[in-house]
Amino acid sequence: MKHIAKYLLILFLFSVGVTSCTEGFEEMNVDPNNPTAVPAENLLTQAEFSLSNLMWSRGLNFEFGMLMVQHFSQSEYAERSRYNQNPSNFDAIWNTFYANGMNDLQAAMRITEANENLTDAQRNNRIAILELLRIWSFQNVTDTWVNVPYSQTFNPSEFPNPQYDRQQDIYAGLVGEIDAALSKISVSASGFTSGDIYYGGDMAKWQRFGNSLKVRIGMRIADVEPTTASRLVSEAFAAGVISSYDEGFHFPFQSDQRIANPFFVDNSINNRDDFTLSDVLVDALEERNDPRVAAFANPNVAGNFVGLPFGLTDGETFALQGTASRPSTRLRSATAPAYLMTHAEMKFFEAEAIERGFITGDAAAAYNAAVAASMMQWGITDQAAVNAYLALPINAYDADNWKNSIGMQKWIALYGNGVEAWSEWRRLDVPQLELPAAAVRTSIPVRALYPAVELGNNPSAVANAGYENEMDIKPWWDVE
Repeated sequence: MKHIAKYLLILFLFSVGVTSCTEGFEEMNVDPNNPTAVPAENLLTQAEFSLSNLMWSRGLNFEFGMLMVQHFSQSEYAERSRYNQNPSNFDAIWNTFYANGMNDLQAAMRITEANENLTDAQRNNRIAILELLRIWSFQNVTDTWVNVPYSQTFNPSEFPNPQYDRQQDIYAGLVGEIDAALSKISVSASGFTSGDIYYGGDMAKWQRFGNSLKVRIGMRIADVEPTTASRLVSEAFAAGVISSYDEGFHFPFQSDQRIANPFFVDNSINNRDDFTLSDVLVDALEERNDPRVAAFANPNVAGNFVGLPFGLTDGETFALQGTASRPSTRLRSATAPAYLMTHAEMKFFEAEAIERGFITGDAAAAYNAAVAASMMQWGITDQAAVNAYLALPINAYDADNWKNSIGMQKWIALYGNGVEAWSEWRRLDVPQLELPAAAVRTSIPVRALYPAVELGNNPSAVANAGYENEMDIKPWWDVE
């Protein structure tokens, strides 16, 4: 951990010196010849940090994903919990994905490909790591905005104003990319010997992450491309996915506030207290006698776990904010990791894949293991308590209504990872969330708005993206 903290801090300070704010896509589609003096290891670290920090950030996570799935309520300035969003809310998110994280990965790729000091196996392993991170990033981008620039990105000389690809074409590209990246990996050779904060260059763990990402891609398209989904999922599980907490895709934030958990920075450094747990989440936990409530939330001033009603007006919020439970100290600690892909998630996917006939096995056993893995992730290690929880009728696996069983427990287990929880809620339609009475829209948003920077700097591409810039446009894979 000390080594990680030191390396991250060095890279943070380095990035402050060499990067600058970018406004439009044509500006962030930068000249590939400029960063060649920067070591690939440095660019990898910076990309891993910026992308992980974004996925756990206030802008994308607290004020968007966690509100879309009604895990959080807002205790101040509650307009976004009423789904009052505008394009400028997404400027920094868009730029961080494209101009910072993925652009750094592309630069690291070029440097790695040109490095004559590497063996072929080492080079292939490093390229595979960079490709897997880019695939993971692009899936998050397209699942957030649907149609986005993909095929023309990172080639500014030919495509200064990249066009938008259809989501189904992006997913077809990701399917090919994930297979190609995994084929490059040799677990007997080294990867990055420094700079890799996730897995320290351990190619066996990167291989499991890649297979797990292959499962996520496959399951996302299960309702629209079942044949492709079945192949992806069955191949990935046969090859080996994340199978323990230690193999999870977790980013380890550090105690230095510049590289600390964004929940900690928002609350303890910036002195913000804008979020409580929602009544939707707390009521669901209490109804199920769920011990994770104490890991998710701090008790209120009366010593109880109480959620703030979701989607209130500002006046209603002000009157009730003192009664509600805030996110837990555990979630808000400086070094609490970003849980970006977990053992629990893979076990839920396994149960669903069995029910869909993609693989064989015991769906109930996989479901029980998923719940147990989530409990362990949040510090609940008493197996007897987990067994008692699963024995309650409301928590027991229902094979006749497997989508409800898996969807509900997955919605709970993805607490903290708002963007992934939102994607799985859209795909599985569980739980049945209600539109708040004070909402400014007629439905819960199922995509983000294109950002103001794109509307201003790449307007023709946005105009030809395939639909109006609205939040009720379902992803291609969301067919129900």
